[in-house]
Amino acid sequence: MAAHPAEPAEARRRESRRAFLKRSAATGFAIAGSLVLPLAWSTHSEAAEGADHAQGTAGFHEINDWVRVDPDGRTIIGLSQCEVGQGVYTGLPQVLADEMDADWRRVSVEFVTGRDAYRISAANEMPQQFVGASMSVTMFYTRLRIAGAQARSAFLKAGAERLGVRPTQCTTKSGRVIHLQTGRSVGYGELLDDVARLPLDPQPRLKPESAHTLIGQPLGKLDAPAKVSGRAQFGVDVNVPGMLNGAIRMAPTLNGKPVAVRNRDAVRALPGVVDVVQAKDAIIVVAATYWQAKKACDALDVQWDDAGTPPFDSATILAQRKAALMSERAVVATHVGDAAAQFANAQRVIEADYHTPYIVHATMEPVNATVHVREHDIEVWGPIQGQDKVRWTLGAIFKVPSDKVIVNTTFLGGSFGRKYVPDFVIHAAVASKAVGRPVKVIRSREDDIRHGFYRPGVSARLRAVLGADGYPEALHIRVTGQSLYWSIKRDYFEKAGGWDETMLDGLYDLGYRVPNLLVDSVNVNQPIPVSFMRSVGSTSSVFFLENFINELANAAHIDPLAYRRTLLRDDPLALRVLDRAAAKAGWSNKPAAGVHRGLAYCLYTGRGGAFTTYVALIVELRIVNGNAKLERVVCAVDCGRAINPMLIRQMVEGGIGFALTNTFRSEITFKDGAVEQQNFADYPLLYLAQMPKVEVVIVDSDRAPQGCGEVVLPPVAPAVAEALYQARGTRLRSMPLDQPLA
Repeated sequence: MAAHPAEPAEARRRESRRAFLKRSAATGFAIAGSLVLPLAWSTHSEAAEGADHAQGTAGFHEINDWVRVDPDGRTIIGLSQCEVGQGVYTGLPQVLADEMDADWRRVSVEFVTGRDAYRISAANEMPQQFVGASMSVTMFYTRLRIAGAQARSAFLKAGAERLGVRPTQCTTKSGRVIHLQTGRSVGYGELLDDVARLPLDPQPRLKPESAHTLIGQPLGKLDAPAKVSGRAQFGVDVNVPGMLNGAIRMAPTLNGKPVAVRNRDAVRALPGVVDVVQAKDAIIVVAATYWQAKKACDALDVQWDDAGTPPFDSATILAQRKAALMSERAVVATHVGDAAAQFANAQRVIEADYHTPYIVHATMEPVNATVHVREHDIEVWGPIQGQDKVRWTLGAIFKVPSDKVIVNTTFLGGSFGRKYVPDFVIHAAVASKAVGRPVKVIRSREDDIRHGFYRPGVSARLRAVLGADGYPEALHIRVTGQSLYWSIKRDYFEKAGGWDETMLDGLYDLGYRVPNLLVDSVNVNQPIPVSFMRSVGSTSSVFFLENFINELANAAHIDPLAYRRTLLRDDPLALRVLDRAAAKAGWSNKPAAGVHRGLAYCLYTGRGGAFTTYVALIVELRIVNGNAKLERVVCAVDCGRAINPMLIRQMVEGGIGFALTNTFRSEITFKDGAVEQQNFADYPLLYLAQMPKVEVVIVDSDRAPQGCGEVVLPPVAPAVAEALYQARGTRLRSMPLDQPLA
């Protein structure tokens, strides 16, 4: 084992940006009180060590699974849902704090894990702690209201007893119990011993909506000051005692496996290198610093085995999907009326084929994890989107009970579904087991893109019989491609009869009124690892459907808004969101000279029917010297009751930017069994200067809060495609759209 040489003087003199921010940041941020260090609040003693107690949280008294209060009245609210950028770090505590009547100025947030209260059963998943499918608010809204009401009820009873009055004579406000007649009050922190003796009410009385003071307010994000100052902890920031660093080398091809390292001894002798570890699908170099590990990784001479998977390429994959559009072995998902008879006797049929590519998450922070495999337990630190998934996976691999796998969650630095798959945690665990110390493994951007888990590329053929009024009498939708559920959830795929709801999002449960409907699909299996990605299959299926609806409206010479209103006439919520978007965009007025508009609509149904969110989106653009200049996007969204309108606006704005990148830029291609893209140079993002003005309309609703994190992505591409058709007169039916941006 090579020694760990001292760092060069030049390296010691350098100071990272994060270290500079931490050293120079002011300590007086007033938003929600205390320092934000997202370490797990867990029943395991190991997870409570270190910086958690260093911040003085040992003096806090636990009220229930979600709330801790200290004698000075400071409140810590537990957050079981990791923060992947959708605002739950603020929105969910906002719900609990409102019901609890906590003093928002003295609230801080802490990631929590390891209890049944933090688990959900939804999205065709086993009950577990995870974030996904835009369900955090939907699944935890009532749960957190109850937890807050439990705490408020306990403090109210204890406070009334302390004041010598009846609870009905008291109220609560800003962390205090107040006697209404005299104004005498007592703080929550003064009542901790009394509350500890009281049983929690399993069915506390919730506030009426009219009494809420925090829910519905555009409160600032609690994590923003820590992220701006550099105090927030992401996975790459983790540093635990005795930790080593690891870099990873993966095969040139997508499914290659390492056979041997030909120069292992030479690499182990390089400065700082501790060991060269062979995993099932990669080689991990462990060293004192990441840079030493990375340089050693670059020097590896690895023998790879690619025999398990024949070479494949994008052209062949697309050809297979196109051939499947003509297949007679399609599996029917929806059959209403008699579409076949309508097509057999049709006088007028409109038909179009559409295609979308494989894409990858490309998170701003590449996947990484720190793991310490000990004799009787395992501890994990990092950007973990599925805590229980990590527990189950590592427990099975290393033969330890899953409750002995301790998971400490940091901020995620972007995920979009990627950090639910624990492959990167496995690599760190294998390295730790080999060297007997905690190891942080960071995957390079190149390996993260070339060895990710991809959203499947799919194709579709849509055919419609138009009646004399121009509206569809019959509609046949066929989608072909690699099924996500066939690949990773075979039981659900087979239970459904051989079709995948993620391939047919918004199609098998079509919201438009069509008397004769046939929706079917063909699975075209590929040797490509796939998984959930933001908006899952809806970015493809809604692109197909909304493009086709626009084509039908154009063919019938009917305004696209009026066309949709007729097809959705039985759904008042759909009509309302369409009308609100149209009013905001001034749809009834002719656009300015040179401006072209496109409209798209989406009814986004959460996985397993968990929620329904309505979205209508209008794009305005110009053509400048052959380039498209995106000028304005108007988006109306009905996502139920708005907990925090500011967070919803930010999710909509960010989602539109994400979707515009997919619309014009995102495409993973394959050659000889390998991914061709490597980094943002050949898998580029939308530039900030190309981002249009976004106007968000949040439609008032008396429905419970619905999902919002993914819902605005699907209608963006078809709205852009229609605007480009109005500008150019040609249809773009494949993503990414063949149109340069100004």
